[in-house]
Amino acid sequence: MSKFDHFSFISPIYDHIFGRHVDHEIVAFARLEPRMRILDVGGGTGRVSTLFQTEVRSVVVSDSAIGMLRQAQARGLCSVVSHAEKLPYAAGQFDRVIIVDAFHHVADQQATLDEMRRMTAPGGQIIIEEPDIRNFMVKLIAVGEKLLLMRSHFHRPEVIAEMGAGNRAADIEIHRKNGNAWIIITKPINPE
Repeated sequence: MSKFDHFSFISPIYDHIFGRHVDHEIVAFARLEPRMRILDVGGGTGRVSTLFQTEVRSVVVSDSAIGMLRQAQARGLCSVVSHAEKLPYAAGQFDRVIIVDAFHHVADQQATLDEMRRMTAPGGQIIIEEPDIRNFMVKLIAVGEKLLLMRSHFHRPEVIAEMGAGNRAADIEIHRKNGNAWIIITKPINPE
């Protein structure tokens, strides 16, 4: 029996509910250059990818919810139907691999981070934006998502950073603001 696809169900109204905040922080953390290629994992409607669309060479939105991707396509974004744990690209294809407010929804978080690391070019970055579970309001949201039978699983930013780096050398930054956390993992140019 397949699970209920919450995100395809709410895709027509998703941006009206969640798209009010313009995510300038992730744009600043991405340190964009015109030649860059960006992969937005779990990018849904493309509300974040549109911020990069005119600033870089290419942006791809990946998501498993077809209803969400239809919204991204309507915005003129390249999109691909894919689970975060198995992305359909060769290794090292992207300068920035981002996941915004979606990491807690993926079924296998370690496999997702491993796959994001595989997609990232040497010297590139993985940028994870997640609600900071240490925040009281985020704890309430986590309980609400459990009650809605969503497969949410929140972690502290330090745990996500450790999972994302694995046992490999990597530069890691963690930034926090207003109940959100940004974990930035820079893939070494010369991996060991």
